[in-house]
Amino acid sequence: MSLTNWRDSLNHVSRTAERESCSLTSLGEALSQLAIALEADRYSALAFIAETAASSCATNSLELASTRIAVLDLCQRLLAALDSLEPFDFVNADNSLMALLFPEEASQTSPITETHPLGPEQGESPLEPQLEICLCNDEQLISEFLNEANEHLQNAELLMLSLETNPLDQDALSELFRVVHSIKGSTGVLQLRSLGVVSHLAESVLVQVRDGKVILRDGCFEVILEAVDTLRAQVKALATCFSAHHQLAYPVPSDILIDCLEQLVATGRCEEVDLQELRLSGSTDEPHSSQRATKKANLQSDSLRVDGRRLERLIDLVGELVITDAMVQRELRSRESLTAASVSSRLRKVVREVQQLSLTLKMIPIGTVLQKMHRLVRDLAAKLNKQVEIQIIGADTEVDKTLLECIADPLIHLIRNSIDHGIEATVEDRIAAGKPAVATIVLKAEHRAGCIHLQISDDGRGLNRQRIVERAIERGLIDPNATLSDDEIDELIFTPGFSTASEVTEISGRGVGMDVVRNNIEALRGSISLRSEAGMGTEINLELPLTLSIIDGTVVRIGERHFIIPTLSVIEQVQHSSLEFSGNGDCRLVLFRSRYLPVRRLGDVLGTPHATYLKHGQVVMIVESGRAQHALIVDEVLGQQPVVIKPIGSLLAGVSFFAGGALLSDGQIGFVLDLNSICNPDFEMQK
Repeated sequence: MSLTNWRDSLNHVSRTAERESCSLTSLGEALSQLAIALEADRYSALAFIAETAASSCATNSLELASTRIAVLDLCQRLLAALDSLEPFDFVNADNSLMALLFPEEASQTSPITETHPLGPEQGESPLEPQLEICLCNDEQLISEFLNEANEHLQNAELLMLSLETNPLDQDALSELFRVVHSIKGSTGVLQLRSLGVVSHLAESVLVQVRDGKVILRDGCFEVILEAVDTLRAQVKALATCFSAHHQLAYPVPSDILIDCLEQLVATGRCEEVDLQELRLSGSTDEPHSSQRATKKANLQSDSLRVDGRRLERLIDLVGELVITDAMVQRELRSRESLTAASVSSRLRKVVREVQQLSLTLKMIPIGTVLQKMHRLVRDLAAKLNKQVEIQIIGADTEVDKTLLECIADPLIHLIRNSIDHGIEATVEDRIAAGKPAVATIVLKAEHRAGCIHLQISDDGRGLNRQRIVERAIERGLIDPNATLSDDEIDELIFTPGFSTASEVTEISGRGVGMDVVRNNIEALRGSISLRSEAGMGTEINLELPLTLSIIDGTVVRIGERHFIIPTLSVIEQVQHSSLEFSGNGDCRLVLFRSRYLPVRRLGDVLGTPHATYLKHGQVVMIVESGRAQHALIVDEVLGQQPVVIKPIGSLLAGVSFFAGGALLSDGQIGFVLDLNSICNPDFEMQK
């Protein structure tokens, strides 16, 4: 359908509204034709608006004169939206247009306003609730918030019912506090000001209830219940607008509710007259919704929350399926049959697709965690009277959800360290050092060599190595006469209990930090490295696996034993006899593509003897660990297969060069190698 068709339909609607003989029926028919034209041109959201207006006219319950004006206004806004390709503009819509589009809410809904988000402007009716615009345009962040907030608020309603019968239930009270606190924590990032005001005041009241200063009964209970209902209405309004691709708007709380919450925070009680007004006011209704719009939003929902334990069980079963498939493939290959080959190929394809799909179920953008760092930086910088901004690069990098949850706390600690210890104490110090007044922390995420790489860097003063050495001597960690390299000095900050802070504060100074960060990262089969330059800043690099369950592995043999190298870390495989070696002992090098790489016999590293009869047929594996390449000599490469990593148990828990174990297709057990440990020049075999 050409563009002139919907333009003709718009003109037809306008002419119909301007005719003296116009009726609600004729307006409804013209609007229905416009909806069909817009839908044919795939302007579904605008078609829905036109269809809704047509349905309103069909009821014959509207006043004709004001409806004609509203239809003309509607046509102008639709034309503006189509010409600019912007969302339909609800801002400054008068009551007539709102009655046309939302007849069921017309008596309670007023135009959207951005000028006075916490109350009506002078001259406006206090009975008409104002709407606040959400300024955040990050769809991923908004979607994640709405899913979490809906779940939290459903839980809050059950908790309130429990507390109504037993106000002294501390478990329910603590859980309710956590729910409100979780919602409040996200409102700052999404710039949901009035929603944040309600949750913050409700949280403050719950703190007093938890501390025994206020009893959650009678008036206090009613106020908190109304606050929860208001939060639910606000979140529901946001969800409706988000699903319908409208401008995100939600009702601001009533002044009565805010007054009651503030009284409870200040005095621990609420005036009876305010409680009576609160009961009469009821919960704030949502904007921009009708029963039809809500149903449509529910039907369009493209996400489903699943019990995490069920998902983990599914991943485990897929892992078992991968192992079984490898065994079946081995058996089918031994049969010289066209049917067996066909079944093998089909089975391999299906299992591979199921495996890849199962892994993506737990993969989410790392930005869901990184975006929350903006608020952390803002609040901590303000507390320390510093000017700091954070830049996030690679927020769409996907990583296993379980892994993401595990690295959230280490990331928070590293950023707090950067602000507290790394950034200069005052703006004057930065300007004197020739730096911008506002410090910058860069958080970068990317996929590289089958791993997720995170980099946290700042442009601060760098590590104070002299201070580190002094504290290390004070604690007896090093000899006063010892001469240490910069790398050795930097390594001291990972010592348990080590801190250079002169006094303990709520932010730092307890010596509980970098050692815990390293332990947490290494427990995830990852590594952490640090680089700092005095006066220029510090850079911390984390390297972590993409997932904690299934990997593609290259199976190699050393003597009679099999080991697994992550395939994504393997760059190339070369015959031993085709390469040129130099040096001896631990200083051997191999010339590979015009570069000399350190080379090690993997059997010597692992304490496993190589097969002597393959001396000239051995294979050199060129692998990547961190930012460096290394060469490892193995007896034979047996092939590639997906493997499910299993914990190796307490017996081998202290062996750092094993990342886990796996069952191979021939039924043997193979150990997954940790290349970060094996390729470390300071690595020594643990017996």
